[in-house]
Amino acid sequence: MAAILVTVGMGPWPFDRLIRAVEPLCAYHDVFVQTGTSAVTPPCPHARWIPLDEMRRRLSDADLVITHAGSTVRLVQRLGGVPIVVARMRPAAETGSDRQELYLRSEERTGRVQAVWDVADLPAAVAAHAAVAAGLRESRPLPPAVSDETLIKTLDEVSRRLTGRPRR
Repeated sequence: MAAILVTVGMGPWPFDRLIRAVEPLCAYHDVFVQTGTSAVTPPCPHARWIPLDEMRRRLSDADLVITHAGSTVRLVQRLGGVPIVVARMRPAAETGSDRQELYLRSEERTGRVQAVWDVADLPAAVAAHAAVAAGLRESRPLPPAVSDETLIKTLDEVSRRLTGRPRR
């Protein structure tokens, strides 16, 4: 029995398709679902929103994380994990753009994620996760973490270039 964290993010768009797909997993695993604005109530412990400290703890404690194609992907990767990722789809009215699909396609090619494009495949993805994650960790290691100072300097430089502002 795996400890699974499912998170759909903090945005205004419901992700009912993913929440419904998680329901069968609740019978076989220790699942907690952050449901966001979804109207679907899963048959396992859940909450609409989770405070940041609790989310960090849940991310660290989870055997695997199932998430939307958003910033949680990087959080899981920085903790050494390989998330199972499902993109919100514009045609399903889960988002207003195709940004998540594009991001997941890019991460699938170059990142360290287990992409799930059809939520009917989610139980099989969970069953295969340990082997898939081990293979991805071995073949696609993350670069080493940088210091806060280096990160801030890099972000300042990117911001400066994007805004056209001169260096101070």
